[in-house]
Amino acid sequence: MKIIFYYYNSTGTLFLSYSDGNGGYTDHAYVFYSLREAIQQFRREYGLQRKHIRVIKLY
Repeated sequence: MKIIFYYYNSTGTLFLSYSDGNGGYTDHAYVFYSLREAIQQFRREYGLQRKHIRVIKLY
């Protein structure tokens, strides 16, 4: 199962952590992006458009 975990740090930076369920894993940070814009950009960068991905908020 493909999952994106996200959280904001104290300075407002959005961090996305992606796991594909097969051992693949990547992290990426976005500054001055809304959650929606960041996820759209992340999907474009990593070729994950039109794929079912679960989004989970961490703390």
